[in-house]
Amino acid sequence: MEFRAVYRDQQGRTYSCPVVESDGAWAMVTSDGPKPISHEFQDDIAGTLTFVEYKKTEDARIHVERLPGESGFAAMQRAYAEQEIATHRKQRQQSRAQAQTQTDARKIEQGRRLNNEYAALKRPCGRGTYIIRNGEE
Repeated sequence: MEFRAVYRDQQGRTYSCPVVESDGAWAMVTSDGPKPISHEFQDDIAGTLTFVEYKKTEDARIHVERLPGESGFAAMQRAYAEQEIATHRKQRQQSRAQAQTQTDARKIEQGRRLNNEYAALKRPCGRGTYIIRNGEE
């Protein structure tokens, strides 16, 4: 993990540079070499910059293992292709899961409607009055 010193100019634009430990103290890396970190910094091009914050950054370098006999460029191409394939696979899986969820909801609603129709057909009309005979057969 790296740290960067973030500075802002008078127009609100931000600039940052890597921070390293130099002679037992933190320093920012400039084109002229390590410089102590101060509240204000005079840049040759941007002018006076004011310190804003330290920012953590992850290592942005890509580490790719090469296969035996494979060039670095070919390894990078292979890694990029594998990344693209994984991205497309994930998108397809998400689309499939979403389609299945929508289909299941439609099927459930269709089943409920059909069950209600069958129940309505089996239910007697009215209040269920019947004619009962008194022992006559």
